[in-house]
Amino acid sequence: MKLKSRDIAQADLHGIGRLLFSPADPKVKPGDECSFAIIQEDLGLTDASCAGTMDCAPRPMQVSRMERHLRTPEVLVAIDGDSVICLAPPQEPVAGKLKDMRAVTVRKGQVFIMETGAWHWIPFPLENRPARFLVVFKQKTGQNDLEFHALAESVSIDA
Repeated sequence: MKLKSRDIAQADLHGIGRLLFSPADPKVKPGDECSFAIIQEDLGLTDASCAGTMDCAPRPMQVSRMERHLRTPEVLVAIDGDSVICLAPPQEPVAGKLKDMRAVTVRKGQVFIMETGAWHWIPFPLENRPARFLVVFKQKTGQNDLEFHALAESVSIDA
């Protein structure tokens, strides 16, 4: 299977999550020291949460497996570099396949939240250097809430 990546937009996340803000948001105005606005009142993190950084290595844009978390949403903040992320809505795989898979390009500065159970894979940097993300989810998600699924057919992404 082949997917064509496109710039992330709210419509691309239908059934998977939501875009919290984009790099086009207003910046600090001349004469002001900062700009601040609540972008999402409730992130859906019901228990103690944690944050970490994820550095993603440049590599061929091929996806042979996906992961999901059944007990927590996941917030991704693109800190450095633009990347492509493969996603699919929450569902049970059928014959090794996931319906409605898509690839979106996330630009530095963009933030989105994946709904609980949304399938995803490690971002692919668009440049020949690692991309960095801030990841926020429920504590111990990596130890207690990480499910992998091998795809019946590898997916190739065209950025």
